[in-house]
Amino acid sequence: MGGQEHFCIKLTIIMHRKVIQVIKKLTISSLKPGSTANTANFNQKEKSKSAPFQPAKKQLEIEQHGSNYKVNPVHNVTVLDSALNQKINLAYKCKKGTCGKCQIKVLKGDTLITSVNDREQKKLREKTNDGYRLACQAVFKER
Repeated sequence: MGGQEHFCIKLTIIMHRKVIQVIKKLTISSLKPGSTANTANFNQKEKSKSAPFQPAKKQLEIEQHGSNYKVNPVHNVTVLDSALNQKINLAYKCKKGTCGKCQIKVLKGDTLITSVNDREQKKLREKTNDGYRLACQAVFKER
């Protein structure tokens, strides 16, 4: 017997076990015309087995040119590269911190990124006090 045949037989057995579990949940009254089977508890138990609870991930909320974005943190990666990889089209040019085109305002989650560096301070000056950053220079910290 080949590996694929063995897999198919095993999958069929697992499926039959699930069908038997569902059938055990059925009652005579649930089989009457117009009634529906009460399998909600069974389905809920199955979902909880396969999808363990995961806390919501923190996101960096930013604004650029009047549009707001939420960027998922990627540790040790710049906000710009993280956003671009997540299909968020932030404006940018040099990726070196000299042109300032990737300027963003951090609305929420500033603790997720590194503090202002010298390039940002030189380019943005006092704006850094108001939450402005260069997306190419701000790096997501490790948790």
